Amino acid sequence: MAQQVYCNNCGSTSNPKVAGSIIITLILVWFAVVPAIIYEIWRGKNKRCRQCGSPAIMPLHAPAAQQAMQRQQTPIQQAPLQPQPTPAPVVPSEPKPKLPPAETYAIDKDITGGLIEFFGLDRWYQATFNDEQKHRLEERFGTVSGNKLTSGSVRFKFANVDALQFLYELEEKLKPQSYNDIYKLVDEQFRIEAGKFCKIDNDRWDNEKYYKSWFALMKYRIDALSKLKKDNYFKQGQFDAIDDNCATKPCLDISGKGFNILNGELDRAFDQHFFEPIEGCRCSVRGYRD
Repeated sequence: MAQQVYCNNCGSTSNPKVAGSIIITLILVWFAVVPAIIYEIWRGKNKRCRQCGSPAIMPLHAPAAQQAMQRQQTPIQQAPLQPQPTPAPVVPSEPKPKLPPAETYAIDKDITGGLIEFFGLDRWYQATFNDEQKHRLEERFGTVSGNKLTSGSVRFKFANVDALQFLYELEEKLKPQSYNDIYKLVDEQFRIEAGKFCKIDNDRWDNEKYYKSWFALMKYRIDALSKLKKDNYFKQGQFDAIDDNCATKPCLDISGKGFNILNGELDRAFDQHFFEPIEGCRCSVRGYRD
């Protein structure tokens, strides 16, 4: 049984869950066993809070966890015993039904235009696609985390979402040949949005595997770095590379090396490594105590 941990983000105590997805493991097994084993090892080493999904967890016996849990408990002061009058008989009442806990969302926008409106893409969507293409696109897209493409409100449990991630996921759903005309139009907008981040290499954009995903992952990386800098529990940070046939030397060289968070060493390493897209780069950043 997994050792229980304390979550420094939401304050809950639970058994941790591993990162990633067993579905990805099964896909990797289909192609080769070694990447699947490596991915499972990575999952086993990257555990998260079962309640909120945060990586900011620590063992219950850790001093910081003990102090946090003590702060959560309200001390109870016993009053001196006093003679109590005989209570009146209590008429039993029917127990109140327990209501399920309300879900909380980091993003909850009461809008009517779905994800297109939420990411500010209304004018592009209306001007770019004809009615037949809109129908096919909305039919193909379905929903993401319960959110529709062009209608209804938008809710996300986590705040680290942006237009680049949305366009990347939308483009991935349009890979079948029957959506080729729509795919090209989405790809043009994705290239424009990515170009606001850094200069685009058109040849790499069209031909290099994982080049586009580098842009879609940057919001996660930046948010992770910001979280580590605000959290006094983590003192060191490191980069984790996916070691497969597409990984290149810059990622493998920096992977697993420790960088001091407090003196800005991790900041400088982050800026240097993610200054521009590196071929095959799918590195993530995380913190640890020592």
